Amino acid sequence: MGWTLRLKYLQSEAEEGWVMSAPVTLTGRLVADPDLRFTPKGDAVVNLRVVTSARRLNKQTDKWEDSDTTFWSVSGWRQLAENVAESLSKGDAVVVVGKVKSREWEDKDGGKRVAWEVDAQSIAADLSRATVKVNRVVRESAPEVDPWSNTGMVPVQDVEAPF
Repeated sequence: MGWTLRLKYLQSEAEEGWVMSAPVTLTGRLVADPDLRFTPKGDAVVNLRVVTSARRLNKQTDKWEDSDTTFWSVSGWRQLAENVAESLSKGDAVVVVGKVKSREWEDKDGGKRVAWEVDAQSIAADLSRATVKVNRVVRESAPEVDPWSNTGMVPVQDVEAPF
């Protein structure tokens, strides 16, 4: 089922009062630099626009052409948001895993509007179109205990790795 048809189906479910949440994986490019902001409570949120399109060979011209181009609004939270803002920029090829959600509102003329957005669980560079150097994030709040210990109280430096 194509995205347009699937989204129309989801929209009809939304109009009937169904709860919206559909898993999705997008591969595309960033339209602009990620926009990092912070909530009043201090949580990081990043907003980005991702463009996806299918490449098809035009048999008449024997050239590749973009088709089914779709622009997606994507948001990510907390550590993901900060990592995305530090790592990616306009034009980068990305893979986004998350859930499609609908947001409804009334426009200034009173008409009902629906926007489809992706709440990202993971955002990464598309390694089929780029290379990256991974820098692991050191979490300040990580416990200094061995998660495989029976008691959970053995310091990490005293335990040999299980692999």
